[in-house]
Amino acid sequence: MKKDIFSPKSIAIVGASVNQKGIGSVLLQNLINDGYEGNIYLVNPKYEEILGRKSYPDILSIEDSIDQVCIAIPSQAVEPVVDQCIEKKVKSIVIISAGFKEVGADGRDLENRIKDKVKAAGIRLLGPNCLGYINNEDRINLTFARKNPGNGSIAFISQSGAFCTAILDMAIAENLGFSHVISIGNKADIYENELIEQFEKDPQIDEIAIYLEQFTDGKEFVSLAQKSKKPIVVIAPGSSQKAKEAISSHTGSLASSHETVITALKKGNCIVVDSTEELFDTMKFVKNKKFPNGKNISVITNAGGPGVIAADNIEKEGLSLSNLSDNSKKKLYENLPEASAKGNPIDVLGDALADRYESAISTCIKDEGTDSILVILTPQLITDIVGTAEKIIKLQENTNKPIFACFLGKEDVSLGIDLLKKYNVYVSNNIESTVKLIRKITEYSVNRNKNKVVEVSDIKISNKYLKEIEDLITDEVSILPDIISENLLKEHNIPIPDQLITSNIDEAIVFAATKFPVVIKATSKDLAHKTDFKAIYLDIRTVTEFQEKLRLLRESITKVTRIASPDILIQEMIEPKVEFFLGANREGDSQIYEENGNGFGHLLAIGQGGIYTEVYKDIEYVLLPANREDILKSLDRTKVSKIIDGYRGKPKLAKDKLLDIISNIQSLLISYPQIVSMDINPIILTEDRAVAVDVKIYVKN
Repeated sequence: MKKDIFSPKSIAIVGASVNQKGIGSVLLQNLINDGYEGNIYLVNPKYEEILGRKSYPDILSIEDSIDQVCIAIPSQAVEPVVDQCIEKKVKSIVIISAGFKEVGADGRDLENRIKDKVKAAGIRLLGPNCLGYINNEDRINLTFARKNPGNGSIAFISQSGAFCTAILDMAIAENLGFSHVISIGNKADIYENELIEQFEKDPQIDEIAIYLEQFTDGKEFVSLAQKSKKPIVVIAPGSSQKAKEAISSHTGSLASSHETVITALKKGNCIVVDSTEELFDTMKFVKNKKFPNGKNISVITNAGGPGVIAADNIEKEGLSLSNLSDNSKKKLYENLPEASAKGNPIDVLGDALADRYESAISTCIKDEGTDSILVILTPQLITDIVGTAEKIIKLQENTNKPIFACFLGKEDVSLGIDLLKKYNVYVSNNIESTVKLIRKITEYSVNRNKNKVVEVSDIKISNKYLKEIEDLITDEVSILPDIISENLLKEHNIPIPDQLITSNIDEAIVFAATKFPVVIKATSKDLAHKTDFKAIYLDIRTVTEFQEKLRLLRESITKVTRIASPDILIQEMIEPKVEFFLGANREGDSQIYEENGNGFGHLLAIGQGGIYTEVYKDIEYVLLPANREDILKSLDRTKVSKIIDGYRGKPKLAKDKLLDIISNIQSLLISYPQIVSMDINPIILTEDRAVAVDVKIYVKN
């Protein structure tokens, strides 16, 4: 993307009017008030003059060349204006107007026509259905926002114009500036990834913040985020079904699986936030460029209860209380009252004035085992609230260790909070949210130099059964026959039990007799969920028992499927020490791993398996492609991994072989992107084996 799209030398506004509260007129006033130095042309056939400026009846009536046209008129009148822009050979168009794909089929058709026209003409398009953009570096405010907080080092991209205005209003109150604010709306052309690439190269920008409801190309986004040298803070709503419905009605986009989105953002080492306030607080904190080097926190408080709450939340968020050095403890004993608690949390007592806080904070700054400092203040009668805030500001200016202030209360602590905010020191009145933010900042900081970018090309591809799958695939989801699934698993070195698929009873008995004990079950093609239909029998040890269970199984299958002589799957019985689950879901179409494929790729879900998988909900996620180290990290976050590692003296299970299976499943999915989902439940683990026992593979274009 050319940078001059947001630095036009001339702008025409279509829709300006004598009504100063109309969107077109607000766009004009914002341009003028923020100091735009280029030429401005107004287009409205109803007027010869608007606010003292000449008004043209249409774009073609303007004799001069035009870099950019901004359109703010009803959607049904937009396409003829776009046609004029193409004839005029403008460089870019901003469509503020709503009424496109977000309102239904007719709006989608209109948007697609406009999109195709401008693409063919080589014209870039921002919007439609957007607020516009701000480029404070070049003093351009082409939005209808109420205010602009001015220049800064943050670039903000938002799919919601209203969200932009909320953030801008918050920023004005706390003197936070932006280099760029870009409202991308429906993203008919310009989208988030292009902007990230541009902002990554801009030396004036230190941080990128994003509000995004739908990712145009998730795979590309993750790759850009992994390579970014700048912090990327993201709020991505859509975890609930109601949220997904609202997104669809808002932008006309289909919401991605929220688990996929969050896993993708974590893979890209983005700082993921959950609310407007958290986004704003995180942007402000990141702006100061003071990051913790590890997870160890020293807590300083003037009340015992809040210290306990902080300690609880630090453990809950996976952080640690610092183990203060002997020298640090000595300093605390020298400088704090005898009754104060000198461990961690450090209780400076309710009568602490600013100097006592200063002494404790200084000690923690010098402590080598402390990565960040949480200062909690409660308003006692003699508490020096403003004085303590002043000490924190001075200390934060002279250290790279981040200090997080938590001033509990409201009216009494307000002056201290205002002062800390004025000097860009993080402060809140909520311990839980503060510790949560520390965790997110810490995760980013610890991982920012550890990102190992894995490309699809790094994964070994083997797809000798591709023709067979392509012959079966349609636009509807269908399950692969077990024999093809078996071939795919063997091709990718994924261990399965010794097994036979047959409808011949005699053949089944002969095979079983050599493998006792055995399991018999319906094939996945006939019955995907076997337990629900009494379509599986375990631990069969004799021919007589086998014949009886085989008869019952065939009756169950026939009752459901009406197949008179169904196939039966016979497998060796493996006694499990742990049952493990592996699922996969493709986000995107079957072209996902090709250069122009859009989407995220396959998301793996791994964790506790068996018939109670959905009850335990012990699941972690891996977005492909991933290296073995990242797969291991996700595995180790599951509770079942503790059992696999040998819990309470029990023997360790075949963890490396389980990792082999997960890695090889990755190769299988990337080799066969036609697989839309997969369910392996269970993978049976013993001390020396990991075996994929029940596998269902679904395909779709």
